Amino acid sequence: MEQYFVNQIFTDESVIIEDTEIFKHVVTVLRHKISDQIYLVDESKSLYLATIENINKDEKTIKFQVAKSEKASTELPVEVTIACSLSKKDKIEWITQKATELGASKLIFFNSKYSIMHWKANVIEKKLIRLQEIAKNAAQQSKRRVIPEVTYLNDLALLNDDNSDLKFIAYEESAKQGETSTLVKSLEESVTNSIIGVFGPEGGFSPDEVELLNRNGYLSIGLGPRIMRAETAPLYFLSVLSYNYELSSK
Repeated sequence: MEQYFVNQIFTDESVIIEDTEIFKHVVTVLRHKISDQIYLVDESKSLYLATIENINKDEKTIKFQVAKSEKASTELPVEVTIACSLSKKDKIEWITQKATELGASKLIFFNSKYSIMHWKANVIEKKLIRLQEIAKNAAQQSKRRVIPEVTYLNDLALLNDDNSDLKFIAYEESAKQGETSTLVKSLEESVTNSIIGVFGPEGGFSPDEVELLNRNGYLSIGLGPRIMRAETAPLYFLSVLSYNYELSSK
């Protein structure tokens, strides 16, 4: 059963949705009819089972009877921020989609020394709108109740303002040197509500960038013995966190 986010808070058992995109998907594309059911997530991040009561094709609105759902949340038990250096357009969009499916709470893209892409000031807003829409669609598809916020930083040093409990930087040199335990030990030994993982571009981080983040509490980590592509590493990281917090029997 499909799920949609709506920009309102439900206070009554009967609601009218005026979102033209939802109308298009529900009525035009999927051809739902009276008494059909879908899920809606309101602005309070609550999940509702919504039964179609009426479809107004002239005004492109749908009236639903809604009941709060008792289904368990699909959100990761920790807030995870994924921060990635700018890559090619298709890779950034792919990271946004897949990281959302894997449970990221926030996505940050930033400029770094070896970034092969740079955003001009006049295109940043447009690109973020596009990425935010991708995150919304991915969150709906994966039945999440939170749409990750997508932001941009024009300087890697601004990541030092992040207040996450655990802060990691995936560093290729750490992987080459066989470092495998820092991430696991940190997750085992720390009680945390929030984590940030920082990932470089295709050319990696420069030593001075790593040193800058290390001085501000970021731990350099390897992600196993294999060197991953820029778009693969954050997804591996999220998978490790999912296993640690959702699937392991600890």
